[in-house]
Amino acid sequence: KFCEKPSGTWSGVCGNSGACKDQCIRLEGAKHGSCNYKPPAHRCICYYEC
Repeated sequence: KFCEKPSGTWSGVCGNSGACKDQCIRLEGAKHGSCNYKPPAHRCICYYEC
């Protein structure tokens, strides 16, 4: 099971899930990452093991 947390290093709207994933894994130690719609915009969300 994964817990999601907004990226602490991504700024602005997320338009590239691949780049978001790479940044979550490389810079934040996450297992995965993707762009998710969190009103009011798409954000880079990192996923960690709970």
